[in-house]
Amino acid sequence: MTHNKRNSISRAIMLATLVLSLLIIFSPVHVIATTEIEVNPVNTPNGAVILIIDGLSSSYIYPELTPYAIDGTALDKAAVHNISLIADKSSRVLDIRAPQTYTEAGHSVLVTGNSGAKGDMVALPGATIYDAVHENGYLCFAVLEKGDFSQMRAEQDVVVYDETNSINNPTIKIQINDHSQDMDLVQDVSDVMDMHDEEAYDYVSQYPEGSGERYDAYNRWAIDTAADIIKYMSASAPDQRYILTINAGAVDCAGHYRRNSGYIESIEGIDAAVIPLYELCIENNLAFIFTGDHGMAFEADDVRGGHQSEKYAVTLEAQKIPLIINAPDVNKGVVTGEYGQEDIAPTVLNILNLPIELNHADGSAIPIKDHVNLKIYVPPETTVELLKEDRTIASASHDDQYLFLGIEPGDTYIVRISSNELLEELNGVGKTVMENGVLNYELFMDTDVALTFAEQISSPPENGGLLQNQRHVIGCALITLINITGLLVILRILKK
Repeated sequence: MTHNKRNSISRAIMLATLVLSLLIIFSPVHVIATTEIEVNPVNTPNGAVILIIDGLSSSYIYPELTPYAIDGTALDKAAVHNISLIADKSSRVLDIRAPQTYTEAGHSVLVTGNSGAKGDMVALPGATIYDAVHENGYLCFAVLEKGDFSQMRAEQDVVVYDETNSINNPTIKIQINDHSQDMDLVQDVSDVMDMHDEEAYDYVSQYPEGSGERYDAYNRWAIDTAADIIKYMSASAPDQRYILTINAGAVDCAGHYRRNSGYIESIEGIDAAVIPLYELCIENNLAFIFTGDHGMAFEADDVRGGHQSEKYAVTLEAQKIPLIINAPDVNKGVVTGEYGQEDIAPTVLNILNLPIELNHADGSAIPIKDHVNLKIYVPPETTVELLKEDRTIASASHDDQYLFLGIEPGDTYIVRISSNELLEELNGVGKTVMENGVLNYELFMDTDVALTFAEQISSPPENGGLLQNQRHVIGCALITLINITGLLVILRILKK
């Protein structure tokens, strides 16, 4: 072998090794593996569809409630046969209120679980349900006629939205964000959205401006677009879990511009359009969540309504929103008690069997299931046992994250941990006893709980997810060292 040829081979090997090392080191890691243990069988849905009817108050659709104008006049209610049928097969929360009665805040509270949330909180790391599910390999899609502020759009893998929020002249845009390793699938969903891009104007333009039919068509465009996304995912990526968020915006607009009679008419238009979307969710094992961002109040009969200014915001009609949930393992029936919109985000994660702490939430999961779940973060290679009445009911080992599913609520449990690297600084509420190097942690389980017995990163850092955990860093360093060692050996052989 000639000297020049040896140099060429050597340079090629060095270049290939360098490229391989860089690819390994700087490949983003978005999904953290977790060992799942079923204490009792659970049925985890393949994802969730969250249908937000902008401006919809439960006062106008719940049979137990009567809407009143500010002057005390009793107002008409909507005839919602289909929504009532869905509610009868679902869990319906009777009294749930929005703490802030305008669109950006309503959506912010919905996705963060924080009663004072605004758009800036949505942008914080680990703040939203989208951050939580992304960490577990989900994708996030959205169809937003309203509620499309920049921070909300940035949380999605891909979102289609109306830039003008205009029923008369909708201007549809699509935004793709780099959250996923499967950008091909994200692009495919974007293509589905793109098919509906120019249709929005066609949906509404066939009806006169200001007509009830035009408002109904605007809502149908959002629901039909969402339905086609579900159909595509079912056919092309049936194992990929995702959250699909929909904002149907015409009910809110009707309350503002078409008086209370037009508002009721627009609610009835939603009722006529919702069944196909609901049935798609059932067919594809998706949780169906029907809610609103805020309600709508009227000063008197036959006048325009509002929800944000003080005279409207203090009314029950502006504060009360519907919450109807149909999902596997969710109990059917009416849920009594008083709840807040901030309780919805923890409830969504509870439905998906993801007891992950939202970094800024002050809400709690609504008890609509007969089981709860326990997420535990521990040092690597740790053995974890779950005990009830001094009897081990589940155990696992050789990991640093465990998810115990299907735990019976309303009882006291012991988490027993054996690890040489155990840290005694704990997050959570309970009683800790150390004996012979084994930790026994006592807690009462009545809702999902996430316990930390070791430092963990619960959301991607702001640098886009590079080098997300220490094991990744160590692994990259070892691989790089091995490559360099191999390169030196090859060069020595070539010199000989």
